[in-house]
Amino acid sequence: MNKLLLKKYLYNTCTDEELEQVRQFLRQPESADLFRSVLNEAWNEMEEPELDLHAMASYRQQIMQKLQNNNESVPKVTKFRPIHLLKYAAILILPLVFGLYYLSKSKKETVAKVALIESYNPKGQRSIVTLSDGTLIYLGSNSKIRYPKTFSNVREMELIGEAFFKVKRDPSRPFIIHTNTVQTKVLGTSFKIEAFKGSPIAVSVATGKVRVDRETTPNKKQLTSVAVLTPGNVVNWDEKTNKASLSTIDPHELEQWKDGNLIFSNQRLADVLAVLERCYNVKINVTSNSLSNFRINTTCSLNESITKVMDVLSKAADFKYKLDDDQIIISN
Repeated sequence: MNKLLLKKYLYNTCTDEELEQVRQFLRQPESADLFRSVLNEAWNEMEEPELDLHAMASYRQQIMQKLQNNNESVPKVTKFRPIHLLKYAAILILPLVFGLYYLSKSKKETVAKVALIESYNPKGQRSIVTLSDGTLIYLGSNSKIRYPKTFSNVREMELIGEAFFKVKRDPSRPFIIHTNTVQTKVLGTSFKIEAFKGSPIAVSVATGKVRVDRETTPNKKQLTSVAVLTPGNVVNWDEKTNKASLSTIDPHELEQWKDGNLIFSNQRLADVLAVLERCYNVKINVTSNSLSNFRINTTCSLNESITKVMDVLSKAADFKYKLDDDQIIISN
């Protein structure tokens, strides 16, 4: 950047291309010294004018308005004669240069603070994620979480799929999990959320207290309480019917899930197989509707092979199965 171009800018004689060059330069911290030097030289070269205080106040108001609107472009001045503009510039533009620099710096820092990290497990994979606050997340198969690298006053994140949370207690910073239109809020506790697309959202509590709300407006600013849960409580929220249902669960089952053990208590075979498809990344077809509705009570470990699990289920429900690559076919 040269002084001649800066003087052209002060006298409002820059081309559009030159004006853009100056604007980019003025956003740099090193621009202040050179700009001050150019102002001093121009000041010494000009005749002393009488300041128009009313015009200067009007110009100042324009500048402040642009800053309030977070407009980083340097204001163009067309209403003042160049000789007057230099006086105004000496008083107003230098603070504006510094203001724009720190505004730009602040914006960059803000973007960095809210940069999101995404963790995704495809079918057949599970993982443990440790957040910056010490919270542990046991993320299930075919599940995804999105969260900031560091938290601010409120610890917020998004979940699609299922996960078990062991939230680090911090009464000054609530922990909120967003799952579609439902949000789960805690201070420090352990619980499991299941929130797959197209299915009801289920929140189950192992320890502590959990508050579940739903958003009633598109801007997510108005919430309606769905349930307040304590250990052993489960709430299911059906988005299609806008209805919630409460039930209970043994908290031990939730702890078992995070360790890779699946406990099925009086569940339909079709629902059990859906879980196994997700956890083992296989396709399971059932040729009989009556088999699909058969109730299952069993426990299996994800450390076991899918054939070992199918052997247990086939004995419990009295069916036959065969493997065909990554597909399992079940029949009577």
